[in-house]
Amino acid sequence: MDETPSYTGHLLPPEPSTTDLRLACINYQAICRANVAAIADRFEQREDYPFVDTKLDLKTGRDFRADDPIRGRDAIYGWIQGRGLEALAGHAAWLTQYDDHQSQTLAARLRAIAEPLLVSLRRMRAKNDGHLYFFMRPDGTPFALDDNGVPQNIPIDTDAASNFSDLFCAKGMIAGARLLANEAAEREAIDYARHVSADLWARRFVSDQQPLDPTNPIAHVPGRFDHGPYMISLGTCALNATVGDTQAIEEGLRLIDYELAYYSNHKGRISEFSDGDFWESIDDKGAPYRDGEGRVLCDPGHSLEFVGLALKFTRAMRASGAGRPSQLRILEHHRTHMPAILRQNFANGFLPGPGGICKAFDLVTRQHLNTDMPWWSLPETIRAAALCWRESADAETQQACLQIWSACHNAFFAHFIRPEVHLMAIQTRCKDGSVSDSIPATTDADPGYHTGLSLLDVIAAVNESVG
Repeated sequence: MDETPSYTGHLLPPEPSTTDLRLACINYQAICRANVAAIADRFEQREDYPFVDTKLDLKTGRDFRADDPIRGRDAIYGWIQGRGLEALAGHAAWLTQYDDHQSQTLAARLRAIAEPLLVSLRRMRAKNDGHLYFFMRPDGTPFALDDNGVPQNIPIDTDAASNFSDLFCAKGMIAGARLLANEAAEREAIDYARHVSADLWARRFVSDQQPLDPTNPIAHVPGRFDHGPYMISLGTCALNATVGDTQAIEEGLRLIDYELAYYSNHKGRISEFSDGDFWESIDDKGAPYRDGEGRVLCDPGHSLEFVGLALKFTRAMRASGAGRPSQLRILEHHRTHMPAILRQNFANGFLPGPGGICKAFDLVTRQHLNTDMPWWSLPETIRAAALCWRESADAETQQACLQIWSACHNAFFAHFIRPEVHLMAIQTRCKDGSVSDSIPATTDADPGYHTGLSLLDVIAAVNESVG
């Protein structure tokens, strides 16, 4: 493929040819390069700011006010920095495959960001007794929003449970340390990830997400256990399975088995639900969690993200050569469930018109509960569809995967990508296609995590299949 691709916005027909897929990947390359080049440009403009800076309004293309308490540069999102470090490492590794000067230079610029960012996260974690948080100040002090939305410092808790920032940052620190060949930092990050995993399986894990969007209320509900952290942990396992980590392989298989056993419907296990339905939460007895109105919530984007990460792990484990024959048989069994989950959750979540994946769907009434369409669901679904397509030998399944891939690709390109803003994506659109003010998780733009890392996996899958 072209080492310096240009973005053309090429849309896909319902049944794309190999030529169409190659053209799509040229555009994916252009998006990935433009996204991380913008991050490098912004980093190099401020030598005193050792963080990934994606603090810009994607509707206007302008920076947020520096003094904004939740959007400005003094509000450091643990989620963004952990995701950003993983993205820097993934894009740098990808770029080193090319021997042209532009690619090598950009890869070196990304490594130059990764090093001080890794140092900063290690320092901030040490200050906070081994944890990182959703909101932190540049010196590492964590804060949260009070009932009036005013930032208030959080006191250090020596018995704090692991949270999403810990999960994202541990994963990012593993990737960053490995990129920089920092063995001490890598060992520290792996231990960090194992501590998070222990808290997860002990049901000590908590969400540290702050309530920034009234349409997506964030609140701890006793007796409700979400699948999100298990799904994201699959990414950690895929990362470590790549280097033949046998413990990561065991953990990844356990995670997939757990999600399929408790969050997924297959072979009519629960008669009121459809095959492939995937619910967001379970109760303390392991049954689908029902809210006060009897609804069973599905976040289709999360369910589709699970498919992509499960297959990413599948490919990493297989490529490592470290899986035992019995583990490979289990993996193959797990893999057979993925096309049904892909098809059903796309059907549950995709909204025609401008196109996008809704935020919430009720599996009982089969009604959309929140029709906001966050950008991240589309590249995550493209990855899931592309990997399902690559992994399947069944012609009907392959065709269905290509149709889902095409629909999400076209929606993403036509209604989310902003060529004039570094080929980044509008965060959220409404069902009618208008830009929504809702915040999917953070005000910071995607640092190449959902969009870039997903598309890099798609590029690899297409290269394997059609060259």
